[in-house]
Amino acid sequence: MEEIPLWYWLIVFFGLGACVGSFYNVIVYRMPRGISLINPPSHCPLCKKPIPIRYNLPIVGWLWLRGKSACCKQPISIIYPIGEGLCGLLGAISLFAAVAVNYGAVVPELFCAPVMNPVVWANAFAMFWLLLGAYPVCAVDCQYKLIPDSISVGGIVAGLLLSMVPGGITPFQSLIGAAVAGGGLYALGWVATKVLKKEAMGFGDVKLLAGYGALMGLTGAVETLVVAAILGILVMVPYGKISARKAKHASTSADESQTAGQIPFGPFLAAAAPVMYLWGEPLFQMYLKFVLGE
Repeated sequence: MEEIPLWYWLIVFFGLGACVGSFYNVIVYRMPRGISLINPPSHCPLCKKPIPIRYNLPIVGWLWLRGKSACCKQPISIIYPIGEGLCGLLGAISLFAAVAVNYGAVVPELFCAPVMNPVVWANAFAMFWLLLGAYPVCAVDCQYKLIPDSISVGGIVAGLLLSMVPGGITPFQSLIGAAVAGGGLYALGWVATKVLKKEAMGFGDVKLLAGYGALMGLTGAVETLVVAAILGILVMVPYGKISARKAKHASTSADESQTAGQIPFGPFLAAAAPVMYLWGEPLFQMYLKFVLGE
């Protein structure tokens, strides 16, 4: 690791991201349908025949088959390689962003130099989790109002492991961040549910924020929650009005009209978390200067 240049690790992180994206495609398809992520192994959804490993290679497998299944020659959605390529790009960006933030800038010479600071690697893997986790959170939560436990609970485990790297948050801060952020959001959702007399916060959002608390500490999780809430208001208010107006003029049932303008909160948390992880402190200082006028 001490002799391998940055450009090589960027390629490795792209490959890792693409592989994770391939697994996330499985999560997005199977989890909402109640299918195990392990059994049965990869198979054609049409003819149920097993898919050989060589055809399961991220991006390459789809290109090799020219977008058609090897068994029944039916078209394979281009969404799969697009998702894998996007996750690969996000994987490379996670390392690039960690290097840029820790070194202040990425000059051409740095691409040929090894990355030696362990804090950079810890930040890179944390960003890897945050950026790539946004894909299944957005895809599943928007359509099915669910957040995969592999992302939310997995974030808690990842945060606790990365907190053992010296230079970042401590394991104690990671534990406090997970417990207080998750517990605080659960309490807030419970109160809102009692006041509004309907479910105001899903438990998936609670576990997701707990994972973010483990990765970035309590302060970072609170900042993420605030920014996500602002983003949610900016999107939900106009969207809710438009959806309610459409539902009013359409022949929909009472339940459908009640949920017409609802948008899950998970995607807003997933969008805010990487930004606040990297730039939460500078943005908070800018906010204080703007408010206090100093």
